[in-house]
Amino acid sequence: MHCPFCGYEDTQVKDSRACEDGTAIRRRRVCSGCQLRFTTIERIQLRELSVLKADGRRAPFDRDK
Repeated sequence: MHCPFCGYEDTQVKDSRACEDGTAIRRRRVCSGCQLRFTTIERIQLRELSVLKADGRRAPFDRDK
């Protein structure tokens, strides 16, 4: 995670908790470079699986096949 203030790449998570609806995680982070704190919210991104066929087409994944 990049610091939004100085761009430093190394940040540490200080506190994690689930949001009210339970679909996201709120994290308090501190930058190792400038020592400033910031909050991130992480959400699950659901995607349907697809299969890339030999001829280049994409088809939805079917577990039964």
